[in-house]
Amino acid sequence: MMEIWYDTDPGFDDWMAWALIESEPAFKLLGVSVVAGNAPLPVTLSNALAIKAFHGFQAPVHAGCDRPLAQAQVTAQDVLGAQGMETTGPALPAASGAAAQPAPGHGVQALIDGVRARPGRVTLLAVGPLTNVAAAFALAPELPSLLAGLVIMGGSTVGGNATAAAEFNIHADPEAAVRVFECGVPVAMFGLNVCRQVPIGQAQVDRLKALGGDRAALFAGYVDGYVEIGRRRGRAVQSLYDPTPVIWLARPELFELQPARVDVELQGRFTRGMTVCDLRAPALPRANAQVAVKADGTAAMEWAMQRLEALLRR
Repeated sequence: MMEIWYDTDPGFDDWMAWALIESEPAFKLLGVSVVAGNAPLPVTLSNALAIKAFHGFQAPVHAGCDRPLAQAQVTAQDVLGAQGMETTGPALPAASGAAAQPAPGHGVQALIDGVRARPGRVTLLAVGPLTNVAAAFALAPELPSLLAGLVIMGGSTVGGNATAAAEFNIHADPEAAVRVFECGVPVAMFGLNVCRQVPIGQAQVDRLKALGGDRAALFAGYVDGYVEIGRRRGRAVQSLYDPTPVIWLARPELFELQPARVDVELQGRFTRGMTVCDLRAPALPRANAQVAVKADGTAAMEWAMQRLEALLRR
């Protein structure tokens, strides 16, 4: 059983990644820490609590950091909408009553406590800006060495999406990313380059709608809203970002990772937030990451669809 702590900034692809974690019998989700990213923290936290309530998930959801370590806050609302995720169907109901309140305690401390309680057993999966993770490592320097694995969705070997050079999660808090890549344990990095090899499109929307029922219809509407991001840019499919490292955790044989030295640019006029990935042999003695470079996108998407179908039929 793989034990996972999930750090996230929902966002629909964060939701889908969470659903995959919860749908996989080999995973146990210990807790969720929410960070500002796709939208400000009140929005991402509200989304997380709504997702938990909609599915009846049980892992505690904690509010984490509401701003980057050093720079002004940026969000992806210009692309994803005010709520950080859009739908072409019915809206996700807001959580109500007790379910609308996060678990007590700050997300950073909850992450620290969760890892300390289970040394060597917890895989930390972070799919938003790395503020919570960097803050946890600063408060508890021993934490990286207590992890079973450290996995992120962020960065790129091929240029960015937030800027020409920087991927959004790193762009949103590059100082935090520096701390994480320099934490002393290898980071499994799933960047734009590999996530773009796992496309999702109308075929997947139609497949979820065909399940029938209100739950599947609601989820399919958000998949359709996510795919619409690609359509607005003239693409028939959209890249599957945050779910991709979850698929790797379940099906590592579908991916190829390479050791690399990854440094995060902080000073460049045009390149702040860029992940400089040195995959050359001379850099390997200084490697601090395993960078995903190749995916079997068809098989990865099929695994994800099977898990989502199982979840939405419940």
